[in-house]
Amino acid sequence: MSFEARAFRHKCAACLILFVALASCARAVAQTNRESVLMPPTVQGLTPIQQPDTRGMEPEAREHIASAQKALAAATKDPATPPDKLGEAYGTMGQIYHAYSLHEAAKECYLNAARLSPKDFRWAYLLGKLYEREGDAAQAVRYYDAARTLRPDYLPVFVNLGNIYLQLNRLDEAEASFKQVIEKYEASAAAQYGLGQVSLSRRNYAEAVRYLEKALQLAPEANRLHYALAMAYRGLGEAGKAQSHLALSGSVGVRASDSLLDGLQELVRGARLHLARGRTALEARRFSEAAEEFRKAIGEQPDSIPAHFNLGAALTQTGDLRGAIEQFKEVIRLDPAHANAHYNLGILLAGDNQHEEAIKHLRTALDAQPGDNSARSLLTQELSKTGRLEEAEAESAKVVEADANDENALLGYVNILLARKQYGRALAALEKGHEQFPGKGLTVVTLAYLLAASPQAQLRDGTRALALAQSAYEASPTIDHGALVAMALAELGRCDEAAAWTRRMTARADAEGRADVAGRLKAQLGRYESERPCRPPLNVTLPGQAPAQ
Repeated sequence: MSFEARAFRHKCAACLILFVALASCARAVAQTNRESVLMPPTVQGLTPIQQPDTRGMEPEAREHIASAQKALAAATKDPATPPDKLGEAYGTMGQIYHAYSLHEAAKECYLNAARLSPKDFRWAYLLGKLYEREGDAAQAVRYYDAARTLRPDYLPVFVNLGNIYLQLNRLDEAEASFKQVIEKYEASAAAQYGLGQVSLSRRNYAEAVRYLEKALQLAPEANRLHYALAMAYRGLGEAGKAQSHLALSGSVGVRASDSLLDGLQELVRGARLHLARGRTALEARRFSEAAEEFRKAIGEQPDSIPAHFNLGAALTQTGDLRGAIEQFKEVIRLDPAHANAHYNLGILLAGDNQHEEAIKHLRTALDAQPGDNSARSLLTQELSKTGRLEEAEAESAKVVEADANDENALLGYVNILLARKQYGRALAALEKGHEQFPGKGLTVVTLAYLLAASPQAQLRDGTRALALAQSAYEASPTIDHGALVAMALAELGRCDEAAAWTRRMTARADAEGRADVAGRLKAQLGRYESERPCRPPLNVTLPGQAPAQ
């Protein structure tokens, strides 16, 4: 498989790490708040403002914030400043803090602005946004309600309220908020989507489909809507449509156009402006545009780790994987312990068949973040590919130990044990997994396969294999599950029954045009018909996972 094709499989992982990087950048800024300087109020009843330490920011951003702080200080010290002008000064400072992700200081400024100018909807609305971001639903609803009263024509307020009510399962209130938007602007994809989610929660699947199809028509790039549609069609029993939409689902959501919040981006200066624009473009899947913005951010601040990292993520999405590797290596030059950069490099180098290099970067990522199961799973795969099965087994065992509910991890571990011919230990691991999670279908199938066809005859148990295989077939009557029933019957010496099952499965495979499957089944049928005993041979190849469906 080509470098591009293999790496494409991992693009989403790299994209997810992008948002981790942006979040960590915000956390770094937030941490400076603990060293902030307090700006006391000069009017009774106002909140003191924390002036964050901005030493970690680029010069242009620092100068921008310092200039605004001086203007606010001058306004607060001048006794002639009227309350509405002072409220505007606090609000403007809050917007600048907000634009640079200094959220706590922004909230303090907005609170003062709202007290001084209670009829200005901007401060109530932006407070609602910050409280929503913090997860404080009660305060968010309080301020959104105030903003809605002051500006009943500003539709994003109603969308935001609807989303909060939906999260709180207050479906009647959510529906009312979304419908207020639709009454004024039917082309709101966000409101149509919200109504679709309300209908899904009520299990009114036909109504959900109507709203969600409308939302998708209005915002075809919002591929997250396909998942909701898949759930709605599944509820209607239309499996084909559900599967089609599920295959198209992605991470791009839909939001209401919000001129007030979006306008904050225009306040940002320097590299952060381009970082913010790049993130917006990336979320909208405009990958080339995102890459260009991140390049501009690097032009403003050549040693910006977020800019190099996010450029690497954007280039991954455009298919420029060599360029992405260069950017992640630059991040590591700037910060040798950057776990996410090592992880992304591990993904890309693994895709380029540079397995030893990938292993080095993945080990470094795990040194920094030992609990990163994604990195450890990939490390396991790379160790297996290089034939270092003992090391792969040790790492795989840690993945299973970290999350016993992860069936893929368990089956990966079993696959390594089988490759090392540790059949008894593989069987024990499957038995333990099945005992803990009896509903895991792939575990059931793999356990049945090993019980029916283990290369170590003493480990076989045809009776249990047959019971497990029959339960798998009843749950999902696939050709491979039917072939597994036949294999268990053969292990029990019930050769005629095994042959009958295999004939039926072969006929299905022929009818479905699956020549490779039909050929394999015919070979098995010959043994079931002519050999006595007809049990599976001791050199049968065991799968680490269920047979392909």
